[in-house]
Amino acid sequence: MLTEEDIQKNKTGFIIVQSITLIRIPLAITFAALLLALNDQGVRFVVSLLILLLIEATDLFDGPIARHFDLSSEYGATLDPYADSISRIIVYFAMALSGLVMMVLPLCMALRDVTVAYSRIILAKKGFSVSAKKSGKIKAAFQAIGGIAALLGPYYWNVIGKWSFYFLSWTLIIVTLLSSVEYVSSALKAFKKNDKSPKE
Repeated sequence: MLTEEDIQKNKTGFIIVQSITLIRIPLAITFAALLLALNDQGVRFVVSLLILLLIEATDLFDGPIARHFDLSSEYGATLDPYADSISRIIVYFAMALSGLVMMVLPLCMALRDVTVAYSRIILAKKGFSVSAKKSGKIKAAFQAIGGIAALLGPYYWNVIGKWSFYFLSWTLIIVTLLSSVEYVSSALKAFKKNDKSPKE
């Protein structure tokens, strides 16, 4: 992890890496605006898919780039989940308004992210690691693939049936909510551990 001194020495590289992370938010806003504004289904699909793939690419490569150039930092570790949460909620809320997923899905995503954020605050205060859990990475993969599947929905609903719309939405809801369990469990364990330590 970079120290404050290291960041000052390599300020340009640090700014570039953080910009790759944060650009997901304006890209998500652009995605939402175009998805809701474009009327031509074909054009809307192609443009939305390209932006969505770009969002996911920045999420996939910002970490490896930071590690490769030795630019990993606490700032990056904090900004990455923030950019993920905001951008994905924007993307899925726009898809819900467009009828591509159930409206309850982005609400569940927001609920999960707030719960995880507070769990991380508790862990940080107790001196435990706040790094991403395996369940969080699985959730991110499901949401990335689910976004593409949702955009494709109008092309396969008529072929296999509208049940697939509900199946996709409920699968993402369940995976999203279950991914908070590991974080909440860790936060509760941190509470119990610290409560016991003064008595021992």
